[in-house]
Amino acid sequence: MRKFSLSFLFALMLFGLFAIAASAETYEGNNGTMTPGIAGEGLPNANNTADGVDDPGANPSVKKSLSGHNVHTSYQNNTNSCASCHQTHTSQGDQLLFADTVYNTCTACHDGTLGYLNVFSDGQLTGGAKTTGAGTFGGSHGSSMHMANDTIKIGAAPGGNPVETSKTKGTMWGESFNCASCHAPHGSYSDRLLHYNPNGIAALPVSKGGNQLENVPVVNTLPAVDAAAPAVVLLRTEDTTTGKVTVAQYNKGASAYAKSTAPWLYGYDTRTDGLSYYSRLVKADDTIAAYGSTSGVYFDYEHAEAYSTSAAGATALKAAGKGFIARPVVVQMAKEGHDTIQSAYWSGADISKFDGKTSAELVDLGYKVSGTNVVTNVGVQMSKFCAACHTDYLVSNSTSGGSHFGDETAAYRHSTNSDSYTCVRCHFGHGTDAYIMKDSLGRTINDLVTSNTMTEIDALNYMQDNNPSSALKKFTNMSVCWACHNSSHAETIKNAERRADHPSGMPAGN
Repeated sequence: MRKFSLSFLFALMLFGLFAIAASAETYEGNNGTMTPGIAGEGLPNANNTADGVDDPGANPSVKKSLSGHNVHTSYQNNTNSCASCHQTHTSQGDQLLFADTVYNTCTACHDGTLGYLNVFSDGQLTGGAKTTGAGTFGGSHGSSMHMANDTIKIGAAPGGNPVETSKTKGTMWGESFNCASCHAPHGSYSDRLLHYNPNGIAALPVSKGGNQLENVPVVNTLPAVDAAAPAVVLLRTEDTTTGKVTVAQYNKGASAYAKSTAPWLYGYDTRTDGLSYYSRLVKADDTIAAYGSTSGVYFDYEHAEAYSTSAAGATALKAAGKGFIARPVVVQMAKEGHDTIQSAYWSGADISKFDGKTSAELVDLGYKVSGTNVVTNVGVQMSKFCAACHTDYLVSNSTSGGSHFGDETAAYRHSTNSDSYTCVRCHFGHGTDAYIMKDSLGRTINDLVTSNTMTEIDALNYMQDNNPSSALKKFTNMSVCWACHNSSHAETIKNAERRADHPSGMPAGN
């Protein structure tokens, strides 16, 4: 009997191990934990790249950028910023990174080493460090987070493509998910270095759910603005004095076409064929006319145009009949100093909070600007960024269930593409924890403690999310529903018995 019991116990243990393994393989949650990356022991190099990066407060020796220079973007002609992340001959990681992975490289610095932008600060009352507007990767009290450490594939994203092979609504489903899936470390047109081409969505044709304009006509004269006029054209002009030919993007307005200020996306699948370039001009027979490597043609991606630098280039541009123009994903945030104005995601903000962007520039990027210079559609643009991976979650209403990836993933979903309801209204981008969550009245643990409403222990118990996953939420449990639907679906809520301290609307997020 004892032998049978031990054998049975051993079998149960094996079954449990296999069950855990199977669960880890199929589970699409985000309740794992992440710790700051380390550089580890690497080969020395002349620039001492990464020296001290594993030591708190090593900022002076870690950052190699010159005074007044940025580490990640807007490089100047005497830059030294490259040495902050790369080792030319002695790197441990691919792409000449000082650490062995993207995650370890990024978080080796962004773990408090720099003294700011600590993505692991969890908001505890004794912590002292300020969390970023994207939440935290470092929570330990009912926390959940985007597992950006290469442990999952992009295709595991809820609302994403579970098959991983289709290039519909995204092209990188089979790639590992890490910091560089959402951020562009060398700079982008977006705030917070948000990626210009998340999940390949910017290079994917509009007909497949992406940002690339297809078959845009090249014209020598702007057409009259009427119902039949195309939304976008490429106007070709020639300087009769110099012979310079320019092909520039123009967008249809209410009464006239206007020169586009939104950039084009640079990139290619392969360099051997101009037809694989994300932005290109073709002839009437669909053969290539000009692309980024055409001799005598300069693609000025930042200013949405291409122009000739030689007679051969002018001839190439004159042969163009239509264009395929890929457009980067651009997310602009309203800011006070470095801090994001969270309320702008649902109520807009004055244009002065958008880093000097003009009304025309913002409209060209998909934002709305009122006659009083209030910029809206801010949260909508962020939702579109999130939808590069969480594709099925971008919907206008919940009345038509469906999926971009087949009937097996079809469902009714909460609307996310109006200023009232967007991804960042309810969720953090990095992760959440009880210490940074709010209740339906907008109170945090810190608020409850400093107002002497509760002790810290009681406040933590009150704010702890009781669901299997806290799902990167800004509000504990399902209190976000209670807060919002007091005003948005008033009949079903107000015709019920309510507590005296009920919310009167959704409070501001973090």
